[in-house]
Amino acid sequence: MLNKYQSLSAATNNCTFRYVKRTKYLSISNGPKPFESIPGLSSLPFLGPIHHFMPIIGSIGPKANFVDLAQHLHKHFGNVVKLDGIFARANMVLLFNPEDFDQVYKAEEATPLRPSFDTITYYQEEVRKDLYNGLFGLTAAQGEKWRDFRTKVNPIFLKPKLVKLYAPALDDISKEMIERLMKLKDKEEYLRCNFDKEVTKWSLESVAYIGLGKKLGCLRDDVDNQKAEVLIKCARDIIDLAYKLEFSPSVWRYFETPTLKKMIKTLDLQWETSASYIKEAKQKIYERGYDIPDEDKSIIEKLLAIDEKVAILMANEMLLAGIDTVSFTTVTLLYNLASNPKVQEKLRIKMLSDKPNQYLRACIKESMRLYPILPANLRRTTKEHIVRGYVIPKGVDVIAPNEFLSKMEKHYPRPMEFIPERWLVDKMDPLYYGNAHPMITQPFGFGVRSCIGRRIAEMEIETFIRRLLQEVRVSWNGPPMKVVLKVMNQLQKPYFFKFEHI
Repeated sequence: MLNKYQSLSAATNNCTFRYVKRTKYLSISNGPKPFESIPGLSSLPFLGPIHHFMPIIGSIGPKANFVDLAQHLHKHFGNVVKLDGIFARANMVLLFNPEDFDQVYKAEEATPLRPSFDTITYYQEEVRKDLYNGLFGLTAAQGEKWRDFRTKVNPIFLKPKLVKLYAPALDDISKEMIERLMKLKDKEEYLRCNFDKEVTKWSLESVAYIGLGKKLGCLRDDVDNQKAEVLIKCARDIIDLAYKLEFSPSVWRYFETPTLKKMIKTLDLQWETSASYIKEAKQKIYERGYDIPDEDKSIIEKLLAIDEKVAILMANEMLLAGIDTVSFTTVTLLYNLASNPKVQEKLRIKMLSDKPNQYLRACIKESMRLYPILPANLRRTTKEHIVRGYVIPKGVDVIAPNEFLSKMEKHYPRPMEFIPERWLVDKMDPLYYGNAHPMITQPFGFGVRSCIGRRIAEMEIETFIRRLLQEVRVSWNGPPMKVVLKVMNQLQKPYFFKFEHI
């Protein structure tokens, strides 16, 4: 028997009668079907579909990661699935056909909206309005404000020479990291719980040098790196707190909850800490003067010549968003290489002979296909769209479930296997990555709002892996690694890496 939350379609005399939730006969029409008729989880007032995710009573339960959720929704509701907004967030639509979200995303490319965390937007626009003064970074800015900011920073971040300028310094930092790793390799219990933290120290040291032209001393025990520890902790706390505030039961939009207060305090601390580093970098620049070669300038120095406010905001954003993302990607790549020793050995051999090293880049792409830092992409619609006969109105978050799709056999043969060759083989090979729709795997985002730090991130990872595998063999002696979702993908501890000198 059909329950009240399902839809009944019957075609009679070329007309469509629909029964949707609590409304009997919604319309008689040959045109597009209304947004409300898109299949999906039933909702409660204000709470949305959150009851489905509750332990024991929920139809889905507290799923461990986004892939599990996407699989459930796709199986039960098909290729177009609606999720009503939770706690006043925008309504969402998951599109499982890449042609569909490709259609919407390209139509939105002129003024793309990719919403940030509401709590961070609230912090910047209301709590610290005097500090930001209407100027926001690439994460929170939207519309013309975002476009203006991106236009100013693009020429510096997207220069092809960027990689060559910082390569020697990044190689030195990689050597420091490997030296530290070799000192810690026998402390198995420590590394099982803290390996990600050690890799994050390396990623912070790397991005700080590129952004500020300054080494922080994260990898040295003889340097007071308390401020670096604060930045690392703040970056992780901000993600965890955003998850609690925006995706768990919370009324922070109506009054200041203890968790919101903690979020504001953490954002303040992160800003104060990064601002002190930025101030030191600016002082160093002013002291040595401006008549220096371009290759000796940090990113903040180049941006200061364009717009001081933009320079400070961009440097702060690099120190916040550019550390855990690179750390996660590096750890998952190491896991894939450790779990596939033949691939690791092939990579080691090729790195000694290939210039540029295509196989290393293929390994990174394959690892990010399996373990992207963000499991999905989204755009908030600025106008109405018709997708698969449904109306998607303005103000809806259209979600592309990229990680789920990237692990489907129909898109990638042997999808759960780590096969870097799929990014290198001839077009006639069944493994060839180009047989999949180009929108399926998008770990750096899509279009003009794709990650501006892509080249820097890839440069850091390539430099470290190349240096590490020349000296060290990596193995994994434990159960498969697990991923949990807290806004971004995170790895579940413990880690079972083993490092041996070659």
